[in-house]
Amino acid sequence: MMTPDAWRDAFKEAGALAVTRPDPKRTGLALSAHLPPEALAAAAERLKAEGYSLLFITTADFAEGFLLTYVFDTFDGHLRLALRVLLKDRASPEVPSLAAIYQGAEWHERESYDFYGVAFAGNPNLVPILLPGDDPIPPPHRKSEAARASIRKLGFLGDAEWSVPDWELAPEVKPAAGPAGDGKEGGK
Repeated sequence: MMTPDAWRDAFKEAGALAVTRPDPKRTGLALSAHLPPEALAAAAERLKAEGYSLLFITTADFAEGFLLTYVFDTFDGHLRLALRVLLKDRASPEVPSLAAIYQGAEWHERESYDFYGVAFAGNPNLVPILLPGDDPIPPPHRKSEAARASIRKLGFLGDAEWSVPDWELAPEVKPAAGPAGDGKEGGK
């Protein structure tokens, strides 16, 4: 099994924007990798190759956009990891589907589509799972602008293990200085 440091490096190679270490007592997670949508499938494939199962996918409506969190673990519970994607486009939020990698992702994706209107490109059956498909109401879990909390204020993302320069999703997460202290890519 890979260590947290090895996963941090693997997520960096997969195109992560940041890798954070949340409080495991609060979140149950060892590490979170914050990815652009286009890096999600490659990171999920790496997790599957290392024996990880997809436990669940959640979506939350924040002031910064829709935060999708994909939680993975092994059967022995060695190291629970999360992949996170922030979708800033509220008009047409879309992320690649993981259904071809993890078959069970199809249902979780349909739920996010149903309740938040997030589209999953490549999902083989992206239809409402609980709501009537012909109902013209907007997705029921989308919040009004005034009701949206800021990810930055909630502070649940944890401490940065590594991040690209200028990645500032949360104030407590700052890019680590590079090896020469130049402020470029670096970290532990």
